[in-house]
Amino acid sequence: MAFHRIQDPDRLHALIDAILLIETDANLSTLLSRIVETATKLVGARYGALGVLASDRETLSRFVTFGLNHDQETAIGDRPHGKGVLGETIRLAHALRIDDLSSHSSSVGFPANHPKMERFLGVPVITGNGRIYGNLYLTDPVSGDEFSESDQHLVEAFGRAAGIVIDQALLRSHMRELTLTEERERLARDLHDTVVQRLFGVGLALQMTLSGTIEDSVRERINKSLDELDETIREIRTTIFEIDQEHPGSESMRARIMVLIDEVRTRLGVDVQLKMEPELEFEIGPHCAQHALQALREILSNIVRHSEASVVHVKVDVRDKLLVLSVADNGVGFVSATGAGRGLRNLDSRARELGGECEIISEIGRGTLVRWTANRLD
Repeated sequence: MAFHRIQDPDRLHALIDAILLIETDANLSTLLSRIVETATKLVGARYGALGVLASDRETLSRFVTFGLNHDQETAIGDRPHGKGVLGETIRLAHALRIDDLSSHSSSVGFPANHPKMERFLGVPVITGNGRIYGNLYLTDPVSGDEFSESDQHLVEAFGRAAGIVIDQALLRSHMRELTLTEERERLARDLHDTVVQRLFGVGLALQMTLSGTIEDSVRERINKSLDELDETIREIRTTIFEIDQEHPGSESMRARIMVLIDEVRTRLGVDVQLKMEPELEFEIGPHCAQHALQALREILSNIVRHSEASVVHVKVDVRDKLLVLSVADNGVGFVSATGAGRGLRNLDSRARELGGECEIISEIGRGTLVRWTANRLD
């Protein structure tokens, strides 16, 4: 872990203390922020960032900063995607130390409202299996000095330690997800095998009662109860559809979408048509594909619950770096998404986390269009 390169006992102790600070059960977003902050303070830098590599291994899918306040970040605008010196660090796959950013051959300058930065130190964050997860970027020691070779060794060792902690966090997250998936599967199975079957039994018993001689008022009440039972069974089937987790396995994205569509057709009785070019899935990263499937499940569930639609058209396309998922129905529509429920809020937050957005266009009596986008390279 490059500890042997650190000769100064005080710096070695500072490194160990820094590593202990990031050993935590926090979620990944909090952990990445803590890593950036700790690395920045470790070498006395003014600004720090951690860029997470996208699936193409050439650009950044995430950029976490330290040292900038909210107003500064807002004024700068879009996060960097890995051009210039940041891209040079990605290409080199090892530490890069620069004394004057403005004179470096890879420099492309800073966007408007970006604070001036002169000194630079970029170091890979390497996971336990030797894979580069991303890069730490540090600029401008508060002392005004240049970054030293000792600073570089210190951050290199920290980057390896941080990579191992990230490995552990991802493993914990995966295990929690597996546990949650198993519980959801059990709940979906119990709802189908027990609750729905019992409701069917009650419905059959009521229908048998109708074959006898009964008063018209009683017959009317039984028929009303049967209608309510049918609606309840439909709601439960929709709930099962929502919580039943689709497993990626080795299937293609198109095949997984078709499985999802078949579920809607057979379980929920809505006709869904898909338009997606077969070769398109090779342009979409696995992380983006999985979230797109989850977004499509959420959209279809909302349609079944609220739209009264009989036909839904699903289109999957790519535009530049974005995956575009468009879902249009012929349902009743609604006035606006103002005050939208949890499902629509989830769609919006999921899209934004992946560098996209969720747009909803609806008109009373003419149906609804949901356009959901995400960075397809993730």
